Amino acid sequence: MKIRTMAATTSIVAITALALAGCSGGGGDAPAPSDGEVSGTLTGLFFSGFQETYEEIATAFEEEYPDVTVDFDYQGGDINQLVMTQLQGGTAPDILTSFPGGDPKDNADNVAPLAANGLIAPLDVTWADDIPETWASDFSYDGEVYAYPGALQPLSAIYNQTKIDELGLSVPTTLDEILQLCADAADAGVYAYAQGLGDAAAGPQMFPFAHTATLLTPEIPDFDEQLASGEITYPDSPWVDILQIQQDLWDAGCFGEGALGRSREQAASAVAAGDALGIVDVGAVLPGMLAAAPDASFVFASVPATDDGDTFVTALPGFVTTINAKAKNPAAAQAFLEFMGTPEASAIYADGFKSVPVLPNDQYTPPAELEEFAALVAEGKGVRLPTLQAEVQSTLNQQLQAMFLGNTTPEGVAESMQSVYKK
Repeated sequence: MKIRTMAATTSIVAITALALAGCSGGGGDAPAPSDGEVSGTLTGLFFSGFQETYEEIATAFEEEYPDVTVDFDYQGGDINQLVMTQLQGGTAPDILTSFPGGDPKDNADNVAPLAANGLIAPLDVTWADDIPETWASDFSYDGEVYAYPGALQPLSAIYNQTKIDELGLSVPTTLDEILQLCADAADAGVYAYAQGLGDAAAGPQMFPFAHTATLLTPEIPDFDEQLASGEITYPDSPWVDILQIQQDLWDAGCFGEGALGRSREQAASAVAAGDALGIVDVGAVLPGMLAAAPDASFVFASVPATDDGDTFVTALPGFVTTINAKAKNPAAAQAFLEFMGTPEASAIYADGFKSVPVLPNDQYTPPAELEEFAALVAEGKGVRLPTLQAEVQSTLNQQLQAMFLGNTTPEGVAESMQSVYKK
C-alpha cells in the first residue's frame, strides 16, 4: 500500500472542528457495479489524525483484493475545504472524506449538498438496508445511500474521572447537580467545564447541542420539518430554554476565567491536565486527551438538561466516506465501501474513532469509557442532532459569545438564528 502524507499536522482542535463541520438527489450517475473487475489504483483523501485506522482497513482490503493498489493521501487541517476545492477543480480522488447530513442548499462537504449537486455517486453496497432508520437520512439523499456511515460519536460530557475521584466529587446526573459541580469545582481551585468559547466556528455550540438531545429532539422529533414549513420558529421553540441554560451556566462560573479567549484545543488540554473536570464536546477529542494524560481515566457521560433524571444523549455521525462522482476507478471505490461495511472493518473503524458503529455489529465491544453511551444508543436514547444550516450554525456561535458578554439574551440569540434561516 502506497501512503502519501500531505501536511499531516494534527491537533485536538483540528480533529474536533472537523468532526462537526456542517453538523447541521439528483446525484451522480451510478458507477460501475462492484462485481465488475476490481483492480488498478484506488485513491482517497482522509484526515491525518486517523491515518492508522484507515491504513489498517486499507491493508485488509488489499489482502482481499490483491489486484488493487491503495494510494491514500492524508491531510491535516481543514479537510472540508480541501475536499471542496478538489471537487470543484476536478482533482479529487476516488474516495472522499465527507460529513453526514447537511442542507442541500448549502455549499459544503456534507452528503446532502454533495449528492444534490451531483458531486458524489450513489453506492452499490449490500449493507445499505442495515443502516438504522434513525440515522438513514444522514447518509442518503433522494432515496439512495451515498455514504459509508462510519460510527456514532457522543456529543456529550467527557470527564477526567481521575480528577473527579481525587476531589471526592461525582459525575452529575441532573441539571442541579451540574450547577453544584460548578460550585464544588471552584471551591477546589479548578473549574467544571473547559469549553472553548473563544473558537467562534464551533466552540460555543457544544453545550447547547448536547442539550438538544433531551429538550428538543424527543419533544419535537420533526423539528426540522416544522421549521421548514413555518409551523415553528427558533424563538418559539425549546431552543430558548436551551439557550437560557447556557446563560445560567455562564452566570454560575461553570466555564472558569478567560473562557471567551480559550480555544477548544486549550480546553481539551485543560481537562487532560486536571485543571478542569470535564468538557462538553464530540468524542473525537478523547484520543488527544488520552495521549496527553496516559495515566488518567476518562469517561463519557450524558449532559442532563432537567432534574427528572430522564436524559438522552446526542449521538453524532462523524466522518463518512463517499465516492467521487467522477472517480477514475469506480469499481474499486465501490468495493472498498462495501468492504468498510463488513463487521470486521466497521469494528476497526469504530475503535479508531472511539465511537460506536452505525451498522449493527456483533463483533464490536465498546471500551469502558463508552459503555454508557453505547447503552443509551442501544436503548434508543441516542438521538440525532437537528440540522442547522451553515449560516444558522455560525450565527448561533457568534451570538452565544455576544450573550456571554451581556450584549444579547437567549431570546435574542434565537431571533438571530431565525433571521438567517433559509426556507
